[in-house]
Amino acid sequence: MTVSGSIKAGWEKRFPELSGRWTHWRLSGDGEVLALVPGEKLLDALRLVEENYVRFTSIKCCRATVDVTGNCAEVQDALFEIANRPNDRISLPRN
Repeated sequence: MTVSGSIKAGWEKRFPELSGRWTHWRLSGDGEVLALVPGEKLLDALRLVEENYVRFTSIKCCRATVDVTGNCAEVQDALFEIANRPNDRISLPRN
């Protein structure tokens, strides 16, 4: 499924800023962990959201850190909703 540009337009600004010890985003779909994405790879994170948009009702992310082996070491409690299919459809402009 191709996701319309009007839906995708808001995704980028929904990713939280990474600073200090937070270097990665941990993406999840309906609570299932999808990936750990480095902050310099925002386009990869956006692609991942698009690829999984139909599969999950809600895709969220949180800030994370990694250890020396690249595994997730710590996550921030706050979750940021990047995409929500039912809400995205409601907010589309009607013709």
